Amino acid sequence: MADIERINTLVAEKDFEQAVTLVEDGLKESPDDLELIKLSGLIYVNLQEWLKARTAFETVIKYKPEDASSWFYAANCYDKLGDFISAKNAYLKVIALRRDYIEAYKSLCITFLKLNEPEEAVKYAGIANSLAGDDYIFDFVIGTAYMKIKEFAKSIEPFERALAKSPNNIGIYNSLGTAYMATNRSDDAVKCYQKALELAPDNPMSYYNLGSAYQIQQNHEQACRYFKQAIKLDNEDEGFKVAYAMSLVKLQKYEEAADIYKKLLVQHPEKDNYKYNLVTCYEGMGEFQTAISILETIVYVNTKFIMPAQKLANLYIRTNQPNKAKEIYDNILLKNNPTAEILHQYAILSSSLCDTDTAERILKKVIKMKPEIAKAHKDLGIIYLNKRLFKYAEDEFKTALKLAPNDFDIIFEYGNYLYAVSNNTEAERYYGEALDLEPDNVLVLTFMALNKLVLNQLDEAKEYITKALKINPHHEYIQFCAGRIYYARKEYEDAKHYLIHAVEQNPDIETQNALALTYYELGEYDSAVNIFKNLLEKYPDNISILMSLAKCYEGLKDNDSALKYLDKVVAIFPEDEEAHEMIRKLS
Repeated sequence: MADIERINTLVAEKDFEQAVTLVEDGLKESPDDLELIKLSGLIYVNLQEWLKARTAFETVIKYKPEDASSWFYAANCYDKLGDFISAKNAYLKVIALRRDYIEAYKSLCITFLKLNEPEEAVKYAGIANSLAGDDYIFDFVIGTAYMKIKEFAKSIEPFERALAKSPNNIGIYNSLGTAYMATNRSDDAVKCYQKALELAPDNPMSYYNLGSAYQIQQNHEQACRYFKQAIKLDNEDEGFKVAYAMSLVKLQKYEEAADIYKKLLVQHPEKDNYKYNLVTCYEGMGEFQTAISILETIVYVNTKFIMPAQKLANLYIRTNQPNKAKEIYDNILLKNNPTAEILHQYAILSSSLCDTDTAERILKKVIKMKPEIAKAHKDLGIIYLNKRLFKYAEDEFKTALKLAPNDFDIIFEYGNYLYAVSNNTEAERYYGEALDLEPDNVLVLTFMALNKLVLNQLDEAKEYITKALKINPHHEYIQFCAGRIYYARKEYEDAKHYLIHAVEQNPDIETQNALALTYYELGEYDSAVNIFKNLLEKYPDNISILMSLAKCYEGLKDNDSALKYLDKVVAIFPEDEEAHEMIRKLS
């Protein structure tokens, strides 16, 4: 016969190995002794032999179904063995037998959370609160349940009640801090995390949580400080390192961040997200080719991984490889269901490659999918403007402005539309609004100067182009525009200076013609003739060039040459009265 008293003494002394030997010997003699079976179950629980313990308690409750404690321990066994449904039912049985069994409520609520039944956890935690109102755990469970279903605002009050009952509980501070963060109360979250850190200065999670709070506040210097300490305390947690690297990137400390991702990739070479983040570092350092090489290995292995494909396309664009970028977008469109945003990028790329028909078609599709994308309307407006479909362009620009009235690009492009249709007074208004947003934008300054030139406000035109030149003194188009403005002001020497530099960079017909006209006004007829003759070889029937050559030869007192070019003018355009007048004068 088993010595129950001796077994209980051994259990009290935590000598479970000897106790289980005596129990098992006793059960050989008395296999139906329920007290001994229950005692064996308790010993098996302490030895963490959950299957044997479960068998013991199931035997007891089979013959004594009213034994609440055996149901409770059976539920514990089910829980440890991962059978949460059986655990839940057993805990409910305990509560049905003993409504005040507080430990059963605690375990039941946690089991509900494991089963993803947070509403039930809230229900039973509320019942338990009425029975044991001083125990913080039930308020904590309620808060956790609300967090699980993302009702963060509802979780705050129960967490605060739990904290009032257990004011030095680190877990509550951390959970409450998370709830505050989720409800945009980051300052309160920081206070919670700081308190948790005071209570556990050697807990790496406390440093990580505080770093995360500062990271969300965009205070990356402080975030790095705490992430660094978390890593110092726990160098194995990858999450700490990734968070630290993210803030380093925000601080543009790309080399330090890259070093972290390289080390992570040594441990996990299969993780494409680490490779992608490393690419971001190389991009920040300007090492585009290295970034491209990494992305190519990711993209060509997994063609459905859209984010790396987009970044690869953007890097191709930045390295002047637009056709490769288009190939990437073609693959994205072929093998995925692209978002409106991706289609919009594809349309912009197509437009940059002068495939305006494709760009127009795609932009219309984007607008159909998401009509609220203001920039898509703006970009379609630009295409219509270039096709001289002015009414369609106006409709798209106005829609874009209605959707995003303070967007710099939209305001500027609408100003360009108004300039193109000769509504220069309104164009001035929108260029002014664009300059209010970006006072040093050289393009806006330049176009405002040109608009002032058209309005014959030459002093203001000079003022704006001077500002543009101060910011970017070597840009050929700005120099060309400066030349035009100084020419209009009859300041021909200055005009010549800027137009010579413009022609050196971009010898197109308009720029060469402007320089030649300037030479003419300065009486430098030979220089003007050389340019006009060069242009005439490319455009032999251009009446304007022929007339300009005639005037230059008139200035050189070479009437025969002048008349030769005037005869060509009237042969092409007999009604040209100016040419006939010069012929009469020089004949």
